Amino acid sequence: MSRALPILLAAVGVSLAFPPMFQEFIYVEAGGAAITVTGGHADPCVADWDGDGVKDLLLGEFTQGRIRFYRNVGTNESPEFDSWEYLESDGSPITLPYG
Repeated sequence: MSRALPILLAAVGVSLAFPPMFQEFIYVEAGGAAITVTGGHADPCVADWDGDGVKDLLLGEFTQGRIRFYRNVGTNESPEFDSWEYLESDGSPITLPYG
């Protein structure tokens, strides 16, 4: 019976999968301290925002709907963030719907 089960599952299109193996988490830092976000919810995105060839960190804040920009002063292989600023348009922080 145990030999027939994998054949039966394969015949009906079911495959056996192994659970994913994750590494331990690390904190992303800016200026030597772990990045924290007001409200505890964030939507990170990595992109070369300023066009200098290295990927920067954009971090959406759940409360107030603002977007933080962390310039990568390191490399793509060893990113390093030292400070952040809010993305702005015409001198005012860009805000998105939140809540």
